[in-house]
Parts: sequence; structure tokens; C-alpha cells
Amino acid sequence: MLGLWSCGQIAERKQPPPNLYQLSQSDLDLSGEQLANGYCAACHIKPEPEVLDKLIWETKVLPDMRRRMGLFLEEDFGKALPEDEGVPDGIYSRTPLITAKNWNKILSYYLENAPEQPLPQKDKLAPKPGIPGFELEIPKFPMVRADLTTMLNISPETGHVWLGHRFRSLFVLDSKDGFRQLDSIPTPVAPVEIKWNRDGSFELLSMGLMDPANDSLGVLASYSKIQDTWTARPIREGLPRSVHVEFADWNGDGKEDHLICDFGNHLGKLSLYLSNSLGFEETILKSDPGARRTIAVDFDQDGDMDILALMTQAKEAVLLFENQGSGQFREKTLLAFQPAFGSSDFRYQDVTGDGVPDLILVNGDNADLSQTLKNFHGIRVFENDGSGSFKESWFYPIHGASGLEVGDFDEDGKTDLIVIAFFPDHSQAPKQNLIYFKQISTRQFEPFVLGSSPDLHFLTIAKGDLDLDGDVDLVVGTFAFDQLYNAPTQQWTPFIVLRNTLK
Repeated sequence: MLGLWSCGQIAERKQPPPNLYQLSQSDLDLSGEQLANGYCAACHIKPEPEVLDKLIWETKVLPDMRRRMGLFLEEDFGKALPEDEGVPDGIYSRTPLITAKNWNKILSYYLENAPEQPLPQKDKLAPKPGIPGFELEIPKFPMVRADLTTMLNISPETGHVWLGHRFRSLFVLDSKDGFRQLDSIPTPVAPVEIKWNRDGSFELLSMGLMDPANDSLGVLASYSKIQDTWTARPIREGLPRSVHVEFADWNGDGKEDHLICDFGNHLGKLSLYLSNSLGFEETILKSDPGARRTIAVDFDQDGDMDILALMTQAKEAVLLFENQGSGQFREKTLLAFQPAFGSSDFRYQDVTGDGVPDLILVNGDNADLSQTLKNFHGIRVFENDGSGSFKESWFYPIHGASGLEVGDFDEDGKTDLIVIAFFPDHSQAPKQNLIYFKQISTRQFEPFVLGSSPDLHFLTIAKGDLDLDGDVDLVVGTFAFDQLYNAPTQQWTPFIVLRNTLK
């Protein structure tokens, strides 16, 4: 019998929580809540029953948790086994790590305490129609093409929009001539990230399949133009659903290294490729799926580059990888969340105006087992106390929040925020799939939505100066799932523009 089990959550004790095998070998005469505290803490932060409704717990989340612990019941007979669905070995245990008796206690605990319906959002300041300082434009394109934008970037040199398309294409659009198509570049898979070089070449990260899969089709490649033809040279291939790449000099040798978020599915990793005399050597910083975005920054201000990383999926967290030199990094958890939290994007910028960067995070991923409205989805500001510790100081509920941009868009000296939601509550009026937050005073934001709401689904967002007039514009990419498998019949609408009217 493991000691101290009656003292609340295992995560609150100083010693490491027991793993699933240790739990399975113990004679645990515990309540359902105590068992949930222990079994959840063995893998991730425990989700409380109220985060999901009873039906989702009973039919989706808890059955998957049970099977992952190797407990298969009569109700599973006739259903495909994990290996039949291509799940790698080791994800679902081949031997039971919990007894049926103890599992039934956990099941009863969640079902008895979960709400019948998803909990409503907390009261919030209602957004006003019409985004101040911006004009909405919906560019018209003459061709019929699927609205499946996977990447948007605005060139700081030209203002041109570089657009990645799900169907293996990269388009260059002239922002000062009605977004006329200037170039079309074939890519191996869907583009998600680009970095331009001074000589006109660029590096492009393509992710592979967007849908949950254990494929390794992602590619990081360097593109250069010879006469009128683009040539691609692979830098890194066989990446498992890679979604983000960061470039910086982490080992201080004067050469650019690269850091790739291999989001994966059941398997994934966060890998740093450090330059050396032979090329690049891979260092796996995290061997878990769900790496979503990284930020290269000298977090501890000691003269070298550290890494902030947003990890999603079950072990959701904002992590610091502190550079120790010689290719070594020390991991520290800055923030951690329960596995249904749905972290989607983050930034590290000063929001409060005290000169110290804060963490801004949106959560609203709603595409896995628990596809239901969640009152804890939204945008949060975690204030930096100056010593590298963070505490939530502001939260605004947004169903399905998925993307974020941060900046002083109206140039009044205060940081503003804009959030898109790929999984909004379609019953809300006005529509809340794009919300602009104008900061009125410290920690006081006024929300605004589009004055006229086009029937579009927003997946990507980027800021930049489209017309090179000195202010910051926004482009918001569209993604229509129904056009994945059905031929489009309408004119291409790959993005909308929020053009800044400041100058």
C-alpha cells in the first residue's frame, strides 16, 4: 500500500507521483476521487469532473483512458484494437494497469460529479460590432479554388502575402495590386512556416497530413530561384506532422540553428538541430507529441539564447529550456494545464507596460475526443513578476480560441490583442470567431468583433505592413473543411484583410 494517499492530490506531495505500473502493483483501498488523483497524476495534471459534461466523459474520454491503461472490457468486443488503427506500440498498455473494480470507482467519481451539460461561460464584457481603426476587405479572386489556407505571412520588404495551401502549393500575392498572383510554387505537403533570406531564397516548413496521423511526411527545405524556376533542397525530411520552426544561434558559433515542433499524433517531439563542423546534430528536448510553438529569447538575460515552448495534447504546458552551454538545456515548467485545456498559441511580450514580458496564451483546440463547448477556452494574460514566475491576471472566455496576434496596433502606447477561433459557438451573436481587444488601461481591454460577419472559418492569422505605409495590418486565413473532399464551386476566398487606417 502506498502511503499518504488520504492527503488529497498526489501532485501536491513533494515526492514524485507513482507511475502506472507502481499503482497497479499496490493494494489500493481508495475512493474514486483518490484513485483519480493518483492515476491522473501519473501521466498529467488531473482534470476535474466539471471540465467536461457527463456524456463526453462516459462515451469518449474515460473509455480511451481505460484502454490506454490496458483494461479492455466486454463493451470493447467487436471494436477495432489500437494496433488495427495504426497506433504505435507503447501507447496502449498490453497488460492491465488498473483493476476493473478500481476503474469502476474512477468512472463513478467522474459521472457522479460531472455536469449534465457543458458549463456556461462566465459573465464577460460583450464585444461591440466594428473593429476601431481597421477596415474589412474581402479580396476577390477570379479563379475557383478551395479555401484551405494553412499559412499566411506578410513580407516585411514588399508587403506581399505569401500563402500556403493545403493542396501542396505556395502562392505569392501582390498586396498593392489587388493581391494579384505573382508566383505559384509547388510544395511536397501543406506549408506552415516560412523564413526569408536576404538573397531572395527562403526556408519553408511543410507539415505533412493535417489530420491526426502518425505519418512522417513533414519537410524543412531551402528554396532558391534560378532564372524563373524555384528549386528546393531538403534540409530535414521525415518529420512527424511538423507545425513550427524557429531559427536562432543557440550554441553561439555564429551559425543559425533550427528548432522544429514535430506535433505528431500519438508520437512526436521537440527537436533542436545545432550546427557543428559536420552539419547539424539533433538534440531532442522533449519526446512527447503536441509541440506547437517555440520562441527564441534570452529569458534569463545571461547572454545566450533560451527557448520557450508551448506543449499541447495531454501534457499541456509552457516550458522554459534554459541554455546551459555546450548544447545542454535545463527544462523548467512555467505553466501547466489539464489535458482538455486545448492550448493553441502563445506570445511572450509586455502587456502591462512595466517593461517585463508577459505570457499571452489562447486555448481552444476542440478537435479530439472532447468536442464540446468549454467554458475555460479563451485568452489569458499571465503576468511576469520580474523573476520569471507567472500568474494569471486576465481571462476572457472565447469558445474554440485558436490563433493570436499581439501589438500596439493603434500606436497609443498600450498593447492590443486579436484572437481568432476555429471552433466558435455558432449560436452566439454577434459572431465571436474573431475578437479584437483594445487595451484601454492596464489589464482593461475592450472587445470588438467584425461589423459584418462573413460566413468563413478562420484558421490562420498574421500581422504586417501590407501597403508599406508604416502601420500594422492583419490578414486572416480561411479554411473550409467541406472543401477538403468536395470540389469547390465558388470563387477563391483564401483570407480577409483588416487594413489599418491609422496612416
